[in-house]
Amino acid sequence: MAVVSVKVPKDVKEKMKKYGSVNWPEEIRRAIMAKIEEIERIQAVEEAIKLLEAVPPAPSGTAKALVREGRDSD
Repeated sequence: MAVVSVKVPKDVKEKMKKYGSVNWPEEIRRAIMAKIEEIERIQAVEEAIKLLEAVPPAPSGTAKALVREGRDSD
């Protein structure tokens, strides 16, 4: 594992000491991973939107024709 240092205000550090039963390094790791996952989800959605914008629209009436085709195939 790599080491990352975090600076917090003194009052926050005092409160962390007060609640010493909390595994602070693990909590910080989880928060960092959650933020990374959030950013990656946002980027994936943005990428999907770009791909969809590149697809030309279907001609008018396509959806209606496909629904009818699906019904008639039963």
